[in-house]
Amino acid sequence: MHFAPTLPGLTSRALLLAALPSLLTACNRDYKLVPEVAAPLTLNVTTPTYGEYLGLHDDTGALAISVTGTVSPASAQVMVNGQRATIDGSGNFSASIPWGLGTTTTDRAYVVDVQAYDPGESARQLVPVFDGNDPRDTDPGAINGLLTPTGLAALDPTVASMVDSLGIWDQLSAALPAISTTYVSITPTGITSSGTTAALTPAADAVTMLLTFHDVTMTADVDIASTYDFPMTVAFGEVTLGADAIPGLTSDDMLTLALSNAQADIQNVTLAFGDYTVPDWIDQLLVDPLASLVASLGGTLASYVLDQFGTIQLGGPFAFSTDLLGTPFSARLAQVDATTDGVELGLTESTTGDAATEMPVLTPLTAQTPSGLDYQLGFAVHEGLFNTLIDDVLGGSSGTSLLDIDLQLTGDMATLMGAGIAALPGGGYLPNDSQGYCLAFHGGDARVVRMKAGTGAPLAQLWLPDMQVGIQTIQNGTCTDWLNASVFATVDINVSGTQLSMDFNVVRTTVLSYGASESDPSIDLDAVGSGLGGIVNGFVGLALSQTSFDLSGLLGGFGNLPVTLNPQIVSVEPLGEEGRYGIFMNVF
Repeated sequence: MHFAPTLPGLTSRALLLAALPSLLTACNRDYKLVPEVAAPLTLNVTTPTYGEYLGLHDDTGALAISVTGTVSPASAQVMVNGQRATIDGSGNFSASIPWGLGTTTTDRAYVVDVQAYDPGESARQLVPVFDGNDPRDTDPGAINGLLTPTGLAALDPTVASMVDSLGIWDQLSAALPAISTTYVSITPTGITSSGTTAALTPAADAVTMLLTFHDVTMTADVDIASTYDFPMTVAFGEVTLGADAIPGLTSDDMLTLALSNAQADIQNVTLAFGDYTVPDWIDQLLVDPLASLVASLGGTLASYVLDQFGTIQLGGPFAFSTDLLGTPFSARLAQVDATTDGVELGLTESTTGDAATEMPVLTPLTAQTPSGLDYQLGFAVHEGLFNTLIDDVLGGSSGTSLLDIDLQLTGDMATLMGAGIAALPGGGYLPNDSQGYCLAFHGGDARVVRMKAGTGAPLAQLWLPDMQVGIQTIQNGTCTDWLNASVFATVDINVSGTQLSMDFNVVRTTVLSYGASESDPSIDLDAVGSGLGGIVNGFVGLALSQTSFDLSGLLGGFGNLPVTLNPQIVSVEPLGEEGRYGIFMNVF
């Protein structure tokens, strides 16, 4: 039997206690006892992506949004717009939510709000999305228009005035030859008319133009067999002239109406001889020469109108380039055709160079709006054009947009703005040593312009579902974060005549961080967002309300028409193709 040696005076228990420090040292050398530290909460949204277009929805919000992503730890809870998501053991989460869930905005833009919670931690991601497709992808790069029978009728007085200004009757008085027979000679001395009316009617391949000359009277000297010499007045009453007016474009892009097939109609001839009494046998002698005179007048009138008025210059040139708030824009009237519905106009447009010279095939407009309203001039415009011209200008963050604002406020301006900031819940926690505020308003990278059906107020709306707003306090000359938020806003784009104006509207504000919450976590951030929305709406809305633009430059050659344009929108209506709307106007 073997006994372990012992030290004198030590029991077995004492030996164990004496050896314990060395044993623990040996254990620590091989197996370190490190306390477990929980990994921070992480959240990543995979779908949808920022600014994604998800397809069309209907008024019931039937468009379903598939939301997926990952969360760590997998034991965390994930809410998508207030609806709990399903999470597997690896932290993959998913949810399917209807368009517009948890918000009063169920129109063209929506924000997917994903929030993750773990004890003592939270994380949040806002993902703005749009319904439909990106308008830029479906823009045909062209606009087709229609000058309707109503619009042509509005041009009747202008055409009549242009005819009257030609001095037709003075020219005809000099051009009509004397009519001579064996016994009678009639020499015209003058022709007058009380005025002209015109009637333009659309037809296939041409516009029918009917000119009516009122109270046409001709004076003449009559010689009978070199024995009787007396004055004569011939009253024709109304003289009409019909012609085909074919619309076209010249090589220098001028819009014209070319007249052809002119024919005059003269009836109801009445003779008067002043104080002279003419016997019946002289009346009989005058029948044939008067018939020749009437025929000569009709033929000369038709020839003269075709010669002097054969090509009516309606204006132009209809190929131009301009600049709208820093965005280059070119357009060209590339096609003009007459149909029974009116005069069809085809305009190509570009923001990258000269407009094309040929039109793509587009569905034509009809003489009434889809809802059955009459109008004078209409254009089928795609939303893609508005997105190119307007959204970068209003919503961009390149430093040149109207909604890209960075301000540093001190002194009285800081006092004025600070009163609104201090009035927010938690405003009492503002640093006492603040010397002012740094403000930032940025339209965000997710935005779209959509046409607005109705009577043209607004004509279109810019949707800004993620406008970033930041408020910082100035301390020791440095801007320090105080309040950051994402603002869902819209901008109404209104047109009256040729004037464009804008109205800014805050729909919803989501507070992302707030300095006061560090001092009082119980502060209601929804109430803070509501108050902040009022500040943003007042500040940005005031800036935009003072901004208006004259769009007359975009009229191009239309501004050179021989008639004053006064555009008034009758209606804006969808045309059955995504992104394509008719802007129907009265312009004359």
